[in-house]
Amino acid sequence: MINISKIKGIWETYSLVRELSSLDDSDTNKTLLDRVMYNVETLPPLGKEYWWFRFFEKTGRTKVRQSFCEKPMQLMLLIFRKYGRKMLFNNEEMAFRELEKNRFQAVTAGWVYDGEELHDLGDTNAIIGIQEKKIGSEIFGRKMIFSGSFPNYELTVGDLINLRTTKGNCLENKNACGVFLLPFGIGWVDIFLDVDGVVFGKIFRGTAHLQKVVGATIFGPFHWGRTVFQNGSSFSFFCLKVGKNSKTYFRKSMTFHDNENKRIVEFDNPKLKISKRKGNWIVEGKDNDKNPRIILETYATKQYFMKGGGSQVYIEYAVIPKEFDLRTEERTITLNDLGNGVGTFEDAYW
Repeated sequence: MINISKIKGIWETYSLVRELSSLDDSDTNKTLLDRVMYNVETLPPLGKEYWWFRFFEKTGRTKVRQSFCEKPMQLMLLIFRKYGRKMLFNNEEMAFRELEKNRFQAVTAGWVYDGEELHDLGDTNAIIGIQEKKIGSEIFGRKMIFSGSFPNYELTVGDLINLRTTKGNCLENKNACGVFLLPFGIGWVDIFLDVDGVVFGKIFRGTAHLQKVVGATIFGPFHWGRTVFQNGSSFSFFCLKVGKNSKTYFRKSMTFHDNENKRIVEFDNPKLKISKRKGNWIVEGKDNDKNPRIILETYATKQYFMKGGGSQVYIEYAVIPKEFDLRTEERTITLNDLGNGVGTFEDAYW
């Protein structure tokens, strides 16, 4: 029997992805962010849905930490679901069930680096409930709650994590993006804010990156990274690749947000070289007269393995920039201009 309601829901999901792929940053308003963040979509075959919550401690000397943070605190929390009834997540069977509207079973996972060591929050086959401007879940045997609206959100995990966001002074604090090519397509929203609170009993002040991703696509190899510098500037990049050790990249993008000069430098289909040497990730690009290079030193690592409807190894590296160099016809920007930084580098492959 044809399920008309489900077909309609799948069509609405594709319509959302198409909308996100066509928006300019100026069109990414509060109403759209609430609609995307606080809704569960009907997934087509190969469908996937992610909520990512990333937080980086502010680097340098602060009133909280008078000595320089060589290994800044950072944490990641994830809610993930996919099309199908179940999958293996880190070799544990996880079920996916739609219980009722905006109530479903999914995977929650996460980790915290507290400035000294990495704490794995484990993998939970949790029941997720979405209400108006509130997501309730569970991780590490504790309630996880995300609530609020742009730019003021709150995230708590029992008595371990309590964080509140506010609007910062970064050049771009929200955007919507997507790629749409039936039967595939994926769309997402990004939110960049300041954050403060308590993590594992320690005062935490820094930046937040909140993200919701939804669409229909296969698991595939990619690199993604984002580094935030002490003066509020940031450098990010993304590329797909054809295999674990492949040096052939496509769907390439790079962006540098120059917070001091209030300028966004975008790279159009840059020539990209990514390598790993002695625990450092080296990312180099070339786009006409713009030549960025960054060396990222790893200080913590967390790996995830997913199998079901395809498979993927996904590794997150907590990193600090040891070198940064962006040369243009006009000027050269280095860490001397930006200050220290902290970020995440991701490596995913089949």
